[in-house]
Amino acid sequence: MNYWHASKSVLRRVSPLFDESRIECSGLCLDPASHRVMVQDKAVELGPTEFRLLHFFMTHRERVYSRSQLLDRVWGINIYIEERTVDVHIRRLRKALEPYTLETMVQTVRGAGYRFSSQP
Repeated sequence: MNYWHASKSVLRRVSPLFDESRIECSGLCLDPASHRVMVQDKAVELGPTEFRLLHFFMTHRERVYSRSQLLDRVWGINIYIEERTVDVHIRRLRKALEPYTLETMVQTVRGAGYRFSSQP
């Protein structure tokens, strides 16, 4: 295995670390330690990427992030996926929050990116 291939593999495994503290916002509760998301004692089913995305958003409220910033901060640095992949996971996250009428918390900021907010 050459050096470039080995370093690329290691870099791909670099992912953001996050705090284990429980986070709550407008009835939405995320517990990183148990990897659960709850709304009024009801479990919200999320995939691992949507969970990390929601965790990032809930710990960085009211700030707009571009797709490339989200890729770096949620997926990790030096990953090799398209920026539009973010849109797919945003859609999945909104769909999971929809039964609880919380999908509007994940907001599109036209021409800039996405933001998490409890304000309309």
